[in-house]
Amino acid sequence: MIPFISMTILTVSTTIIVFTLKIFDVVMVMTGGQYDTEVVATQFYRQFFMYRNFGYGSTLAIVLLIAVLPVIIINLRQFRKQGGF
Repeated sequence: MIPFISMTILTVSTTIIVFTLKIFDVVMVMTGGQYDTEVVATQFYRQFFMYRNFGYGSTLAIVLLIAVLPVIIINLRQFRKQGGF
């Protein structure tokens, strides 16, 4: 059974990884980044917009992009294989 649904499992897993890395909106709305709910995106927001530390904020944004990019590429390749595009 698992080999038949392996492509679906891979697609769902990569989508969950991307959403987990980019969970800025939920953390910011629910806690504002307080109470030890800090993620990379909220740290980027604070450094860049609140503390005006543009170099560190930009670096965090690039790190987030580099972390998400390979997962997105894998997801796109899977969609092409399945005929999604």
